[in-house]
Amino acid sequence: MNESYHPLLSHQLQEVALIDPKLLSAIRPLLALVNTTYINQDKDIQSLQEKVKLRTNQLITSTSRAYSFLDSLKMGFMLCDLTAEIVVSNQAVKRMLTSSLSETERLEQPTTLSIELVDRLFGSEFGLKQSILDSLARNQPLEGKEVNVGQRVLLLSIAPIGNEPGVNGGNQPIGAVLLIEDITEQKILERSKDEFLSIASHELRTPLTAIRGNASLLTQYYAQNLPKDTLVMINDIHESAIRLIEIVNDFLDASSLEQGKMQLSPTSFAIVDVVDNVIRELYSLAAPKGLKLSRDENLETLPPVWADKQRIKQVIYNLMGNAIKFTDQGGIEVRAHVDDAFVYLTVKDSGRGMSSENQRLLFRKFQQAGKSLLSRDATKGTGLGLYISKLITEQSGGSISLKSSTVGIGSIFEFSVPIAKAQ
Repeated sequence: MNESYHPLLSHQLQEVALIDPKLLSAIRPLLALVNTTYINQDKDIQSLQEKVKLRTNQLITSTSRAYSFLDSLKMGFMLCDLTAEIVVSNQAVKRMLTSSLSETERLEQPTTLSIELVDRLFGSEFGLKQSILDSLARNQPLEGKEVNVGQRVLLLSIAPIGNEPGVNGGNQPIGAVLLIEDITEQKILERSKDEFLSIASHELRTPLTAIRGNASLLTQYYAQNLPKDTLVMINDIHESAIRLIEIVNDFLDASSLEQGKMQLSPTSFAIVDVVDNVIRELYSLAAPKGLKLSRDENLETLPPVWADKQRIKQVIYNLMGNAIKFTDQGGIEVRAHVDDAFVYLTVKDSGRGMSSENQRLLFRKFQQAGKSLLSRDATKGTGLGLYISKLITEQSGGSISLKSSTVGIGSIFEFSVPIAKAQ
């Protein structure tokens, strides 16, 4: 046996040669084919092993880069499976959750995050695990949830992820991704700003009231003895003081509502009386423009509502006042309808209307839906009227929205007020 055979064949062939050399000669062509197959198989296995090694190294490198990228994020990141167990997380999550713990408490925490640990650090009041499971069950995200963890304020977002069609045609969730942002400093800055506005507004209101009162007294008692130009200047001072007081009051209202310091005093009342009162007060603003203020007769048949009467009046005043500002001809009409729980009031005008991009600015603080997104409207507005109205209606248990708006045709706003329950 001088030929070179594959190790797997060599030993067996030696035994065959000892037993029957003629048999070995007879099967030599077949042995050559088998030997070639073994050799080729070895080459294929070696090539496959090299490819597996290469792909493994590539995967390790890619995974390391992914983990390095996740750990470099300042925002916390967690990936959970369908049971809400944590599959992947970055260092920012643990840093955020343990920042309020003492050094001893940090050392006692496990090195690997579990959903039970994160749930406990978030606090039992929130229930992170249940929130994840609810989001997966509904296949809907949970966005912008603020959670207090120790001395920190965290902004949490949960979003289901999936790549397989579900029974209803949508994607079947295969897990959920959580993003956690530390907004503590942002909340501190917002609070400081709100407190500054509140204090500054209080301090401004006293001298402004004195300016308005003195200007009114000058006009009342000395008008006959003052030159006409002087009277014009005094009237300007009086009107400017009134305008500044209105701005200060808007600042104070917005700050009080945001901080929960405004005490609403709900009572049962007929909303038609409030609408009629606002129409009478706004008549002097609408008449010079030739605008008609009206209401639907069905307001008289509405059930009593349960809310703070003065604050609901403020909402109606803001909506109708805005309508007058942005309407040059036609009029403003108040309509209403009801369901089992709410009275809905709509304020319809025939004014300028708004483009779709400007509608996005509505109900935001210090924003006006003017012609330009970068400039303020020339209607002397602070941009707080609709924002304050939104806060009032929501804290009263209702809601407010823009139902429709078309440029050159007009706008329709609607807000709801809870119906007073029978005693």
